[in-house]
Amino acid sequence: MSSGSAAPQPEQARPTVSGTWYLVGSLLQGLGLLLIQPFAIRILDDRQWGIVSTSVVTIQVLVVLISAGLPLAITNIWFARERGQDRSRAMYGFMVLASAALAVVVVLCLLLLGAFGSGGPAPSTVLAVISVGVLGSVLGAQAVLRAQNRPGRFVLLSIGSSVLANLLGLVGLILVAPTAEVYLGAYTLAVVLTGAAALVLARPRLPWRVAGSSRESIRIAGPLLPHTGALMLLTQGSVLILAYAATVEDAGRFGAVLIFALGPITILNALNNAWSTRMMSAARGELVAATRRVSVEAIAWSTGVGLLASSGAVVGSTILSTEPEIVRPIAAALPLVSIGYALFLVTSNLLYIDDRTRRLALVTPGVLVAIALLALWPASRSEVVVVAMVQVLGFVALGLLTYALVRRSDAGRSLPLPSFGGAFGVHVVVVLLLGLVPFGVVAGMVQAAVVAALLAGALFLARSRRTADRATSSS
Repeated sequence: MSSGSAAPQPEQARPTVSGTWYLVGSLLQGLGLLLIQPFAIRILDDRQWGIVSTSVVTIQVLVVLISAGLPLAITNIWFARERGQDRSRAMYGFMVLASAALAVVVVLCLLLLGAFGSGGPAPSTVLAVISVGVLGSVLGAQAVLRAQNRPGRFVLLSIGSSVLANLLGLVGLILVAPTAEVYLGAYTLAVVLTGAAALVLARPRLPWRVAGSSRESIRIAGPLLPHTGALMLLTQGSVLILAYAATVEDAGRFGAVLIFALGPITILNALNNAWSTRMMSAARGELVAATRRVSVEAIAWSTGVGLLASSGAVVGSTILSTEPEIVRPIAAALPLVSIGYALFLVTSNLLYIDDRTRRLALVTPGVLVAIALLALWPASRSEVVVVAMVQVLGFVALGLLTYALVRRSDAGRSLPLPSFGGAFGVHVVVVLLLGLVPFGVVAGMVQAAVVAALLAGALFLARSRRTADRATSSS
């Protein structure tokens, strides 16, 4: 996995990677959820919705936890000199088998404990575990498709495991019964169908047919296991903390607008499919330039999507929640995670390239523990806005600490850290200014329109300047 193992590809062999397809896919996911959640949250009562919200968050946390960082490693190994594609497909096969086996073991343990206890396991828990076991194949297939530069197929799997799953859940509520078990049953069915499609779109290899692949998978996954779990808990763990320290209703309120953090993160993850491939496929002498270009794009995109999300807090909370005035401040603050997360994505790509990901096993869990301790007290008092700000602080700390791990390398020194900091400062100021506007749907629509217009103007000026620079250079 080291950069030294990456084959310096000739210019014509290097993939031309665009983030457009990945971006379109993430937008479709977000749009699908925005169209589905307002109906689901009104069909279910507060407790049932809290169970659904918490279960879906748990699924997303656990599937990334058991994947243990292997998806990005699968993409990186694809470009290795020695049997890169065979090793990549074998690691994908290991991931499919390991996640499925783990899910089977957990379900059997739940059933066994239920047999000796007062009752069986909750159906929602069993369904969540099954979804986790199947989603391992989806993430592995997407890693191979990303390396092959097949974003269309990648996006289809994303939509199937997210939008289709939630859509079938909504259909189940309407046609069968308004319960969390029905929603999650239909959700799991869609996940199983998507997992089957993943095995067809990107065929894995049995790990024992490629010598050393299982050992290599375990060597990579072991140190990354605590990192990936901690990262997902940083992303969505606030819902779980509120469910534990406060009430399931508070968790449901937070979960209703958690998309204001997950939306920017999802878009940045989608773009990172292109960014990571460009960085990992770059020859050694071109990594600095590739990192600098990716950093500029990451700053621009994280600032843009973060500002758009914060400015749409009033309208979004009105659509997504039955208590918009209560959750509006949460929705406005959560997009502040975008800048810190963008910095983390770029720096973690460098750690994968240099085979130094083991350090993340200490950094990310350390940030999680600190942030969880900070969030427990306000969560116990149902101060959900403070919990949201603590979550933002966690991503800022994560970005800065991963930057500290790479800053001594040539590529790390090329990262424009002051620009990341300036973008975050601008975002904070905008959020404070938006908070001064009285609550109202019309005012919220005007806020969003003004910010969108300003961002469009900035994009136009940037493109005009780039065109002028190219014309001057050509002359």
